[in-house]
Amino acid sequence: MLIRRLFFGLLLLSLVTLSTGACTTTDDAAADLEDKDWLLESLGEKGNPRAVLEGTTVTARFDSAGHRVQGSAGCNSYFGDYEVDGNDISFSGVGNTEMYCMEPEGVMDQETDYLTILRDSQSFEVADGKLEITAGDQVLVFQED
Repeated sequence: MLIRRLFFGLLLLSLVTLSTGACTTTDDAAADLEDKDWLLESLGEKGNPRAVLEGTTVTARFDSAGHRVQGSAGCNSYFGDYEVDGNDISFSGVGNTEMYCMEPEGVMDQETDYLTILRDSQSFEVADGKLEITAGDQVLVFQED
């Protein structure tokens, strides 16, 4: 009887330890991303991203409670849902307000590029206060604000 209890106790402890360890990796990656204000520095082709236009501010905030992302795309506000699995990230239901900004020149093109890369994102990495979100050969590079 005692041996049976010890066996089941150890089995239960092993299962709890394994399941907790599996979740920690995902939670750690998400914790680096979430509940922080991010300011976009550059976007575009990996290895050769272009700086954000002077006079524009592009931001992102990933809310851990609702798995919602929101921010400014440079002219318009945007919002949507995100899912994180390890360092994989995906977005759904991304929408934005629909104002038209004329200045600075190119702001609307920048906003379109930003939202396209965000919607197509596949992975992310956080290191040294920087967040990189990647979609194929495109990248968004943020600094913690």
